[in-house]
Amino acid sequence: MPGLRATEAEFRALFVDKLQLVDPADFERARAMADRLQLPLERALAERGGMPLAFLLEQTAQAWGVGFLELRVGDIEPEALSTLREDYARAHLVMPVARRDRNLKLAMADPRDTTVIRDVQQLTRLTVVPILATEERIRRAHLLYKRDLRRMLGISVIEPSTEVRRPPRPAAPGTAPGQASPAAAARVEAPGVVPQARVLTEAEAASAVDLVTQLLEYAVVAGASDIHVEPYEMELLVRYRIDGVLHEVLSLPASSQAPVAARLKVLSAMRIDERRIPQDGRFEADLSGCRVDLRVSSVPTRWGEKIVLRVLSPEVGAADLEDIGLGPTDLETLLRAVARPYGMILVTGPTGSGKSTTLYAMLRRLAVDRQNAVNISTIEDPIEYTMARVTQIPINASAGLDFAGGLRALLRQDPDVIMVGEIRDRETVDIGVRAALVGRLFLSSLHTNDATASVPRLLDMGIEPFLLASTLVLVMGQRLVRRICVSCRQSRPLDEGALAALRARPDFADALRVLRADGVIGSGDDALASLTAFAGRGCAQCKGTGFRGRLAIFELFEVDDHIRRMVMESRDGAAIREAAIARGMKTMFQDGLGKTLLGETTIEEVFRVAV
Repeated sequence: MPGLRATEAEFRALFVDKLQLVDPADFERARAMADRLQLPLERALAERGGMPLAFLLEQTAQAWGVGFLELRVGDIEPEALSTLREDYARAHLVMPVARRDRNLKLAMADPRDTTVIRDVQQLTRLTVVPILATEERIRRAHLLYKRDLRRMLGISVIEPSTEVRRPPRPAAPGTAPGQASPAAAARVEAPGVVPQARVLTEAEAASAVDLVTQLLEYAVVAGASDIHVEPYEMELLVRYRIDGVLHEVLSLPASSQAPVAARLKVLSAMRIDERRIPQDGRFEADLSGCRVDLRVSSVPTRWGEKIVLRVLSPEVGAADLEDIGLGPTDLETLLRAVARPYGMILVTGPTGSGKSTTLYAMLRRLAVDRQNAVNISTIEDPIEYTMARVTQIPINASAGLDFAGGLRALLRQDPDVIMVGEIRDRETVDIGVRAALVGRLFLSSLHTNDATASVPRLLDMGIEPFLLASTLVLVMGQRLVRRICVSCRQSRPLDEGALAALRARPDFADALRVLRADGVIGSGDDALASLTAFAGRGCAQCKGTGFRGRLAIFELFEVDDHIRRMVMESRDGAAIREAAIARGMKTMFQDGLGKTLLGETTIEEVFRVAV
């Protein structure tokens, strides 16, 4: 995996000698790990140093005297694409981001390459402002050069010149230099406008190969987590789940269903002659140098096969515990639980709530903290992200390998840490509890409405109360809410209706206590009334929605001696929850309310996902 264009000596001088964020021994381990696993040194250094990769990149950019940009697609202004040819941008790993008067903001994998900077200035007749961005993000942004993809995204730009050193074309009448035409600006930047599904003609949808490639490219560029290809009597509808919400993007002729389904089934190694039963598959797509892993599921419907593709981003699988959005107190609680040599840690929440991301982040932290001196094994259905130095076993139901059978086999493999993708039956949880009881750390996920509901759920599955009380260490409930777009975020007073709903909640007093303890609000009986909330106005970066990306809200239920006694007594879920809150547990709603007042999300989003 390519990394930053920095030498080992530069990283050592910056992070060991100057900033003293990594000690020399950890640096040597990171260097050896990068060589052994063919990883970028900065990624290995972030893992060994226990710091988020984005923080490491920001520090590197500051040391080089340039800015750092995570380079999301919304950061790229449409008119900037016309300043530089695609072949040059791909060859030199650069991407034009924005144009301001005579300045061109240029994302570069190596922002210190003066030769490239000089060439771009000669080609564009603009002053280059270099910015550091990762190679992976730059390659993803290169997809925006594709005209059909821009049309799907609703972006219209002047095509880049094919001649070397040709000055930019004159702006349209009434348009300032370097600015999009009024028509393009209306299409792209109109706030509050969500693009409608585009209808393709028979001719446009003729090639299934090209069409599937466009569908995948859109998903990568738009940051979609899922692609839904849905057949109906008169159309084939394509919808994308972006930031947790489905958006209609394309309406294809009904005749496209069979060739599109066949193409996707061929790619994912499914049987194309079998249309009567559900099938699952997987494939990796190379989209002009940008690789993406996709998990595919098909089911038969009245009008053909519906296919859903889960887009697995490698960046999600590489998240660290500091990156998932935990507050300082909750992070300390989780780190304390992960540091235990044995016990059971569970993550609860509905499908698509980020449970896998949290479990992988725990495994990465365990591998770093224990310096790969432990045997970490997983059983997953299917394996979502590949991890170095971790034994990952996929479930194969057709061959008779299920979670319980795989877990029994793993116990004979001398494991230290076991992660099971999901607890689905009594046998699986029974084996997991007994593994935790004899000195293993057992991680898994469970479907419950909140963290404390996991106790009655496990007892209902037949686990003996004394076994559960002896092994359960921590249960982590979580949900995902949409994050307010930082480009168009604006303050607003708390809505009277929202205030009334808050005051009507039975846990309102507890919420105020938690917010005061976290320093979010001050003292006083009506502290919320004078506070300011935030919302997104709608802009080009967020496609008029006011939201861009997602963040998690959490509920950490730590099992202490008092809770263990309640579990031993088989107390009901309401009593256990009341006791946990009284002993300091912050609920998901309280965590979400705090993030609302800090400007990260809206109160409507919190009410939508948390009770």
